Amino acid sequence: METRRVQKTSDGTYFVTLPKSWVTQHGVEKSSLLTFESGRDGKLTIGPYAKQERSFTSATLFPSPTLEREIEEKYLLGYDLIQIESKDTLHSEVRDKAKAILKKLVGLEIVEEDAHKIVIQCLIEPSLLEPQRIIRRLHLITKAMQQDAITAFITCDSKLATTVVERDEEVNRLYFLLVRIVRAALTDLTTAERFHVRSVDCLDYRILASLIEHFGDYSAFIAANIPKEELPKGLTRNLERIGEATNSMYTRSVEAVLSRNLELVSEVANLHQGTLENLRDAERALARLGAESIDKATSVIASLKSMCDIGVDIADLTITR
Repeated sequence: METRRVQKTSDGTYFVTLPKSWVTQHGVEKSSLLTFESGRDGKLTIGPYAKQERSFTSATLFPSPTLEREIEEKYLLGYDLIQIESKDTLHSEVRDKAKAILKKLVGLEIVEEDAHKIVIQCLIEPSLLEPQRIIRRLHLITKAMQQDAITAFITCDSKLATTVVERDEEVNRLYFLLVRIVRAALTDLTTAERFHVRSVDCLDYRILASLIEHFGDYSAFIAANIPKEELPKGLTRNLERIGEATNSMYTRSVEAVLSRNLELVSEVANLHQGTLENLRDAERALARLGAESIDKATSVIASLKSMCDIGVDIADLTITR
């Protein structure tokens, strides 16, 4: 690391000289334009000015049983153009597979199609989407999903349960989008600088999004297994209380990470201990249920315990700087 002393002119302007080796390497001359970008950690990034046009990456795929998985993989790796080709006429089954996976991935659209090929393009510019905004959107959706899943379970509301399961698809779409953006930030310094994120932030966002996605999966599981018969009042009160505590833990844990608030981490730990006691009470109340209800109630209690653990795991990601 090289250090240079800051100078000051008589009119109050501060300046520092540039290393000659760097100037020579980048072809900087008198009157050359330089770019300056201030980072969140106080660092100032200097670079030669250039109109940067992002290069498009493309991949060519061929019909196969794993076509959907291959399209998903290329999407997550940040490819802009995905072309499906065949010497023979593309069967309708292949076209249906391609269109089905497009519904699961944000930004992918078919821009060209004929008898022998399908060209898919991602129309989203990664640098325009901040990871933290997507995280907050994911959190809001999954938070509401958990609340509605518990309500649907204790009231046997199948219509409400269906909406919870449907919302899980949107969670998956946003999760895949975040993975794509985080990978773009890790491989493209310009994108990372625009978001003011470091490599460690990208790693934390990736883990956080995965935990949020799992939280949504558990909500969808609860909603998909609502009982057919009404549950005892004591059990439903317990489940309602546990659901509220779990949701509160989850909200505090995500906010702790995004706001770097250690006080919220302590609140999550305290809520976790109390919720575990309520879970044990709910388990003891299962003996009075029928066989089918016991099975479903046991599953929902296990899911709630896992969701509590997710809250703790998310809170553990909190760093203060």
